[in-house]
Amino acid sequence: MLRQITQLVVFLLLPFSLLAENNDDIKQLEQIYASIQNKSLQLLPDQPIYIQSSVNKDRLHADVYAVKTIAYEQLVKKINKPEQWCRFITLHLNIKACVYRLEPEAVLSFYAGRKFYEPAENAFELSYRFTVKTTTENYFELLLSADEGPFSTSDYQIKLEVLKTGDDVLLYMSLSYLSSFTSRLGTSVYLSTVGSDKVGFSQKKSVDGELEYIQGVEGIIERNVMRYFLALSVYLENGDQQQMVERWFDATEQYARQLHEVEKDDYLQAKQREYQQQAEMQQRLDQKLPVLPSVLDLADDE
Repeated sequence: MLRQITQLVVFLLLPFSLLAENNDDIKQLEQIYASIQNKSLQLLPDQPIYIQSSVNKDRLHADVYAVKTIAYEQLVKKINKPEQWCRFITLHLNIKACVYRLEPEAVLSFYAGRKFYEPAENAFELSYRFTVKTTTENYFELLLSADEGPFSTSDYQIKLEVLKTGDDVLLYMSLSYLSSFTSRLGTSVYLSTVGSDKVGFSQKKSVDGELEYIQGVEGIIERNVMRYFLALSVYLENGDQQQMVERWFDATEQYARQLHEVEKDDYLQAKQREYQQQAEMQQRLDQKLPVLPSVLDLADDE
């Protein structure tokens, strides 16, 4: 009874606009869940997963919706703290390290680089504010937001929502950011050269009426959000680091047309080194030291 009274008080104190926004989000998720269940959406082969993307002026956006059989409460407990995200986010091919701090606010720092091993000091740092926006008995919402990114990109958002649906959950992850002239120029060069044959996951009709995988910038952001989603998925299934690394690579190979970039041995060796450097970086941060080694430190190592 006391718990019910407390929940009612919290509910009544919430701003009306926030309640309305949450209700709209929940209704949309319920509609997506129903569409996945009756397969009226364009799902991935043999998987209850739906992916879509959009480009609106300078904003790139991609969504992944997936039905998973996992207890809602268990899932929320595994993702509602910053340090938990650093356990799995580095599985992403391009994330070289992840560190977190809790004061004066919760912040995750991703170090993004190329597809092979790189020292974190050679990567781009993206500092995300970590905000749990809503937690109820059947709905959870979390937002990572970063003001600035590499090449003058900005307004990065990684959004995660979870809706309890009986014995299952609907998991929703989105990735979006604002591009810049510099990033668009670099992307154009990439798409006209080494990235010319790359595709995404959603499909559209060609001029001949045949379905074909989306390409271009939509393909890029769909591949990126899918790598994040697969990292989260293998973490939810098993939190052992070595097993996660192997399972992430195997999961991406199920979509080799879109996601294959390196050989498994190369990936495993790179991640072993990158997780080690991440542990060292977090230790330095916990000790109130600079998270990256100084030039003098590097000289001493040589």
